Amino acid sequence: MDFLRGLYIIPWSKNYISVFLDIIIVSYLIYKTYTTLRRTRGIQLLLGVGIIWISGSLAEFFGFELLEFILTNIRPALVFAIIVLLQPELRRLTGDLARIRLLRFFFLKPSFDLDPIVEAVRNMAQSKIGSIIVLVKDISLKDITENAVAIDSVVSSELLQTIFFKNSPLHDGAVIIEQNRIICAASYLPMSGSVEISTLGARHRSALGLAEETDAIVIVTSEETGDITVCFDGEMFHPVKALELKALVNNLMTGQKKSKEDDRRKTRDKEKESGVNS
Repeated sequence: MDFLRGLYIIPWSKNYISVFLDIIIVSYLIYKTYTTLRRTRGIQLLLGVGIIWISGSLAEFFGFELLEFILTNIRPALVFAIIVLLQPELRRLTGDLARIRLLRFFFLKPSFDLDPIVEAVRNMAQSKIGSIIVLVKDISLKDITENAVAIDSVVSSELLQTIFFKNSPLHDGAVIIEQNRIICAASYLPMSGSVEISTLGARHRSALGLAEETDAIVIVTSEETGDITVCFDGEMFHPVKALELKALVNNLMTGQKKSKEDDRRKTRDKEKESGVNS
């Protein structure tokens, strides 16, 4: 305690409870930032920024005036560089914070009839038709839907299969479903910035990218293998059997703990490189 008091970082005249809560909140923010950036190019950028910052301090300490002058003038620009270059990661971080359970009271509870969706996915997987279906939960995708083809229709298996039918004008992008209505089609999703998924096809990288930035559930069918993949919360479940798809999506919707079997299907990093191609 005496050592910490000597640092003069924490105002010890304050109530110890408020100091404790302050430390907990800051620790949580640091943890969330690290877990958000650790598998993206953002962590490399932050390491580079850290090296520049430390180098400036060392140059000042050892009296390297020219190097100190250069680094001192670079430092202010690093703040803007982080904001510009880490936009996807910052969106995901703010999205993660919005998913805190205490804040869910302010969101409209998502409602879906999964039967037509599961039927369409099963048929498209059997026919090896590539597709991306996005189920919106709490975080709005308005910035994506505004640049897509508006549909605003009741969900049906036939309509979903028609949209993704090969050579259909709308089959290239993703279908976004919100409150049991197909909001739009031909939506282009943000690509994942993870450094270890270079072997994934564009369809799967887009699905994982959206799952990293929002709380949406993304269902993908591969046109090469016919496999079904589910992306949620920056994680990928592959392959998912058609008979298990509804139960898995229901669990993700309700926030229930996933079963051990689901956890074994979950692939991260190296497993993603082993044959999930659009």
